[in-house]
Amino acid sequence: MSHTPVLIVGAGPTGLMLACQLARHGVEFRIVDGKAGPTRESRALGVQARTLELLEAMGIAAEAVAQGRPTDAGNIYVGRRRVQRIPLGDIGQAVTPFPYLLILEQSRNEALLYKTLRAAGRDVEWQTALTEVRNEASTSAMATLWHADGSSETLRCDWLVGCDGARSPVREQLGLPFSGGTYENAFYVADTRVDWALPHGELTVCLSSETFVVFFPMPGEQRYRVIGTLPRDAGGDVPVLRFEDIEAAVRAQMDIEVRFGETAWFSSYRVHHRCVERLRAGRCFVAGDAAHVHSPVGAQGMNTGLQDVSNLAWKLALVVQGRAREDLLDSYHAERWPVAQQLLKTTDNAFQFIISPNPLVRAFRLHVFPRIAARVMARPAVRRRLFRVISQTGIHYRDSRLSQTPGASPAATAMKVRAGDRLPYAEIAAPLADPPASVYAWLAAPGFHLLLLQRSGEGLEAFATAWTARLASACPGWFHVHAVASGRGADALFDALGITERAMVLVRPDQYIACLDEHLDGPALEAWLERALGWPRG
Repeated sequence: MSHTPVLIVGAGPTGLMLACQLARHGVEFRIVDGKAGPTRESRALGVQARTLELLEAMGIAAEAVAQGRPTDAGNIYVGRRRVQRIPLGDIGQAVTPFPYLLILEQSRNEALLYKTLRAAGRDVEWQTALTEVRNEASTSAMATLWHADGSSETLRCDWLVGCDGARSPVREQLGLPFSGGTYENAFYVADTRVDWALPHGELTVCLSSETFVVFFPMPGEQRYRVIGTLPRDAGGDVPVLRFEDIEAAVRAQMDIEVRFGETAWFSSYRVHHRCVERLRAGRCFVAGDAAHVHSPVGAQGMNTGLQDVSNLAWKLALVVQGRAREDLLDSYHAERWPVAQQLLKTTDNAFQFIISPNPLVRAFRLHVFPRIAARVMARPAVRRRLFRVISQTGIHYRDSRLSQTPGASPAATAMKVRAGDRLPYAEIAAPLADPPASVYAWLAAPGFHLLLLQRSGEGLEAFATAWTARLASACPGWFHVHAVASGRGADALFDALGITERAMVLVRPDQYIACLDEHLDGPALEAWLERALGWPRG
């Protein structure tokens, strides 16, 4: 019988990201997929700022941006009138190094992650499908794999992660309920050329009395991903439709003159909104679409899956390597399930509002909403909050048991962040970073980063030496200690954190703040290490 510490089922974006992260942490694993190779269709296409920050730590964000199309503005039209323009670039400039929505098709995203995985000396076992999985007591999971040559393999794995999509065999085999429903409307998606008088290169949402149509700009001249509701008279034979069959009906739905050119890809589908009740069952986990599916509003789906596994990977690695107790893995559900629930609620409400045929809702959507939106969006605070929601930079884990919140001293309450928040964006300059880099690139090494930040440099090196010795002896290779005084290139980070004199900040491998304290001598950190990882007090 074969054995692996971790089996990843599914080599889409979520599974490939998990594999890349485990490889960064030096964990042995196998990743299988029944397909013959990476996805060729574009499918999901929006990469949010939070995902790009994770890719930057992996050293591949620049390549992703070069392959994609940054979209730094969105427009809402009602008829021929633009009722709202959302300047994502202006709003997000101080929030992230990526103040835009990156249009990068799923196929290219997968290809980039797959290239990264192979560069790390790992590979996917293509044409290898999971046929059975079960938990074996509390010690392992048993999986049966089918290979392309017709042979089967029984595999014992310490841990198994289902990243195998909305129809997940892993989820079904584990008997995890997938609660929710399916929207009544059928939808279409087309990658096509668009000729119109509107500005090219920006995301455009067209609302009409009957429906909506969204245009995502893609790489290439006048190329767009067009998404909308399938015309009611399209008939019941949906799977054999071509975009050419519904072009006239789509144009009739809109109040804007538009011509469509060559279509590279077209599909029609039903949209579901569902979520599992728990993300873990014994030694098995589910992530991405295997755990939650929702409407395409806001381009959130693929990004949520990538962040699911970025949350899980470092915890799994610590447990596999015997550096933490197994109950650390319970925090995956505790932190990510509420995010999935909130996402389902938000996207469902927005989607119902957009597609509702109710005459009152329709009148409100077309005539009242634009006026309210214009007034509300004129407020900078509202625009910043909207950007944080869409870009997923506003997600936090403040209520997690892994978040050590500072006390109520004046210095602590003056800080702009709390444990559980994403590490705020700041540019790091020379001599710490030359040329200057974002804080996410500066802290790119896999593992935890302990930041000892102090306005004056007095005594800093002594604290750094002591912490380096303590952490290296308990968990070699996992902790990086940085002693930084003001004026050494990190002043923007001092300001972003709200540090008045000094602070100790423990940053998790997924770029969230684990522990925050105004003292450098360590009682708070020792308590966190004991509670979160099960380490004995030093």
